[in-house]
Amino acid sequence: MAFIKTHQPCLDPECGSSNGLSYNDNGTAKCFVCYKNFRASPDDKEYVVSNQKETTKNKSSPLNAETIEKLQSATYPSITLRGLSSATAKQYSLYKNDDGSIIQTYHNERGEPLATKTKTLDKDFLITGDWKGTHLFGQHLYPRGGRYLTITEGELDAAAAYQMQGSRYPCVSLRNGAGSALRDCKEQYDYIASFENVILCFDADEQGQKAAEEVGKLFGTKAKIVKHTGGNKDANDYLINGQVKEYNAAWWAAEYPRQGKVVDVHDFIERAMSKPQMGISSPWAAFNKACFGIRPHTSHVVGAAPKIGKTDHEHQLVHHLAYVEGVKVGMFDLENHPIGTAKKLASKEAKINFLRPDIEYDDDLLRSTLESLDGRVRFYDREGSRDWEDIKTAIIEMHFLDDINIFIIDPITALISNYTSSEANDKLNAICTDVADLVAKYPITLFFYSHVNPKPKTSKQHEQGAKVLSSEFTGSRAMEKWFHYGHGISRDRSDDCPEHLENISESYMIFDRDFGQHYHNYLYYDEKTVTYLETELAVEEL
Repeated sequence: MAFIKTHQPCLDPECGSSNGLSYNDNGTAKCFVCYKNFRASPDDKEYVVSNQKETTKNKSSPLNAETIEKLQSATYPSITLRGLSSATAKQYSLYKNDDGSIIQTYHNERGEPLATKTKTLDKDFLITGDWKGTHLFGQHLYPRGGRYLTITEGELDAAAAYQMQGSRYPCVSLRNGAGSALRDCKEQYDYIASFENVILCFDADEQGQKAAEEVGKLFGTKAKIVKHTGGNKDANDYLINGQVKEYNAAWWAAEYPRQGKVVDVHDFIERAMSKPQMGISSPWAAFNKACFGIRPHTSHVVGAAPKIGKTDHEHQLVHHLAYVEGVKVGMFDLENHPIGTAKKLASKEAKINFLRPDIEYDDDLLRSTLESLDGRVRFYDREGSRDWEDIKTAIIEMHFLDDINIFIIDPITALISNYTSSEANDKLNAICTDVADLVAKYPITLFFYSHVNPKPKTSKQHEQGAKVLSSEFTGSRAMEKWFHYGHGISRDRSDDCPEHLENISESYMIFDRDFGQHYHNYLYYDEKTVTYLETELAVEEL
C-alpha cells in the first residue's frame, strides 16, 4: 500500500486537521491526526471518500504481552541509516526490525509501553496500543521544568537532536507531525510551559514553519524557532549529513517568533530608494495632473447622484485604459449583466450607441467591436455573488492568473445591500480597511463608484448641479480614512438648466489623502460619439 495523495484536509469535522489526511492506492484514506480511517467508493477513480467510522481492521488495540516483553528485552542496536547510536535508540525505545521498519514506542508517565508507531520504508505507519492515551513522544523521559525543551516534528528528529546536543537537554516530538502540532501542544500545555525555553525545531518546509509560528503563539516569549541551515530540512538531516556543529549553531541561534510584524530600515531600504513614478493616464488631463496618473497601490472612489454621469465616467475610463493604454481591466459591474456592460464599452470604441433602439448599426460592427474587448476586459458575473470576500478572491485571482492590475467596482453600496442600516456602516468600514490592506499588498489600483446620499430638502439638490460632499458618501468616514482619492461629479439636470449646458458635468477632487491635491474640470457628453471627455472651452463660452 502506498499513498497517492497526502497532506489533505481530514473528512471528520470534529478533527479539523487541514493536512493530516492521506489517500491510499487501495481506495482508503487515513488521517494521521485523529487516526480515523475512510473508505472510498470503488467506482470513484479520484478516490473521493465518504466519512465513515474507524474500521475494525485498523483499530488500535492494546499492546499484547508478547509485544511488551519484546520491547522491554530488546537490545536496541544502532540505526545507522539514521545516524542514531545504540544508546540513543535505547533512550527513546527505537527498535529496528529486520525489514528496515522502525518501531517507535510511546510510554505513559510511569515509563510503561503504551503504544507503538511502526514506520515502514515506504513511510507508511501502523499504530498499535492505546494511541488516544499517548502524549508527546519521549515526554515520559523528562520531568517537568528545566531550562530547555526541544520539540521536533518527528520521533527520529527528537532522538537525533538529543544525540547531537550531547544528551544534555530534553527533546520530544509531536505525535503526528506538523498537522497535529497545535493540538498536541495544547493538550500538553502545562508540561511544555513548565520549561524556561521552548525550542521549536520543526521541518524547514512551509507547513512546518507555519506550525511553528502557530505553536509559538501559545508560549509567548519563551518559544523560539530554529531556522535550518545548509539545506537541511529537519534535525535528523544534520546528523545524517555529519553537520552536528551546524545543528547546534542553528539551535542556539533560535529566535522568538515575533507576533507583531516589525522591521528595520535595512529590511526595506532598497525598495525605499526607488523613485516615485508617474502612473498611466486616464482620459482626463486634470485628473492626471492632480493624481499623478493612475498609480499602483492606490484606491479611488467616485461619487455622484443618479443620472449625473457616473456610469459614462466609468466606461470612458475603462475604454481609455483598454484601448489607449493597452492594459487589462477587471470589471465588476454589480448592477448590470456583463452583456450590457460590454455593449456600453463597445459603444465607446465604435462611437455609436449600440443600446439605443432608435439607432441603426451593422451587426458585423457590433460583433467585431465586442470581439476586440476579448483580452482587454474581464467581466465579473454579478449573479455569482456580491459578497466582498468573493469579490476580493476574484480580484486576487485575476491579478495573478490574468495579469490584471486595475479593477472597477460599481457600486460599492451593492456590497452592503443585504445589511441593515445599523450594520451597513460597520461592514463598509471593514471593507474599506480590507481594501487598504489589499492595495498595500499587491501592485493594483481599485476604482469604486458610489451613490451618494441626498441633500437636505432646504439645500440646493444634486440634480440642480450641487456639488458632492465627502460626508454624502455612505460610510464617508471609512472612505476618507482608508481610500487615497475621492472624486465627485455634478450636473444640472433640472428643468431650469440652460439647454447648451445639459450635457456638461463638473468633475473635481473631493479628497486626496496623500498629497492634498485639487482639480476641477468640465466633462462633455457627446451623444453622437458616445464620449465623455474634457471640453476645451470654459462653461461661459458654451
